[in-house]
Amino acid sequence: MNQYNPKHIEKTLKRMEKSDTLKNIHRSDTNIMSFFNEIEEDNKLEKQKSASELKKDQYLEKVNSLKQLVQNIGTKEEIHRIVAIGALIETTDFFNLKSDRKKILKENMIWCNQIYKQYIKHLDS
Repeated sequence: MNQYNPKHIEKTLKRMEKSDTLKNIHRSDTNIMSFFNEIEEDNKLEKQKSASELKKDQYLEKVNSLKQLVQNIGTKEEIHRIVAIGALIETTDFFNLKSDRKKILKENMIWCNQIYKQYIKHLDS
């Protein structure tokens, strides 16, 4: 039968104490998977920002084409409103779009579509 060396017992006890101390450390911040989760969240955020910028660019493009169409044959009030809608779109943060601003944009884009259809019919006839 082997006898235990007291020196080994003390080393083992110290390792056990150290192990208990390590168990108390909060590891979610040191977990490698949390690092990858943060990267994935950042990528999603960047995609959302890109999509919102793309939407903003599309709206501006539509408003500019309407402005060019209406410029020669539209009323001053229509042209002023179109310019104001363009300014509204340019100053809007589409990534953090609040519901009231979203409603205003939607109403104005509906109006733009109606005016566009009206002038296209006018040009076709």
